[in-house]
Amino acid sequence: MKVTGRVWKFPQDDINTDQIRRKIYAHLPAREQAAHCFEGIDPAFAGKVAQGDILAVGRNFGCGSSTLVHNALMALGISAIVAESFGRLFFRSSISGGLPVVVCAGIARAADSGDSIEVDTIEGVVKNLTSGKTLACTPLHPVLNEIVERGGEKPYLKAQLARDAVVG
Repeated sequence: MKVTGRVWKFPQDDINTDQIRRKIYAHLPAREQAAHCFEGIDPAFAGKVAQGDILAVGRNFGCGSSTLVHNALMALGISAIVAESFGRLFFRSSISGGLPVVVCAGIARAADSGDSIEVDTIEGVVKNLTSGKTLACTPLHPVLNEIVERGGEKPYLKAQLARDAVVG
């Protein structure tokens, strides 16, 4: 799967789920939650993001609680996240929700806000289309790629069940 978009860079490490979207907004619909993404780091962030934008972030992104925040990021328009590393729960919940997340050492130095990048989750390559830099990264496992391509865990499982019904 290839995703291309404009970068928003948060190079600091250990951005936790409450910094991505505070828990006090968890009861709101995803579109309303989206208006509060990163408000403690950049209060104007949500107003600047466009559909298809990509986050380039530091180490241990999404650490902390098991709070589901990927849906707010997706409602905001974020189409992928490339990180030095992820909090494990955030990584898995993002995949389950259909948000491509890729581990890529060096991304915090290789991309700047405003750059255009292409993320290839199958080949494990991130290309900075603005600077010409290319980074090798960890490709997603084929099953995880299929989950993301189908829009998340539920559509993936429905497709698996339908496939099994035809075969069986």
